[in-house]
Amino acid sequence: MAKTTTTVRIDAETYEKLKELSKELKQPMLKVIQEALNEYKRKVILSATAKAFEELKKSPQKWEEELKERQLWENTLQDGVDDE
Repeated sequence: MAKTTTTVRIDAETYEKLKELSKELKQPMLKVIQEALNEYKRKVILSATAKAFEELKKSPQKWEEELKERQLWENTLQDGVDDE
């Protein structure tokens, strides 16, 4: 099944930057946009994760629970079961 496409409006300055980057990377503009969006999504997720941990650390009780759970997971790695 062929992928469908759609049109998105961008300003002329952004288009020129996209065109230059596409040429520099020797990749189609669509590929550049796809990779940029994937990278941006990762950045948003990591930022949200960092913010959640900041909030978690503000509560000594919840942070202590987190550390205890991490210790439990660390112990499972040393249970003698081979990774196969």
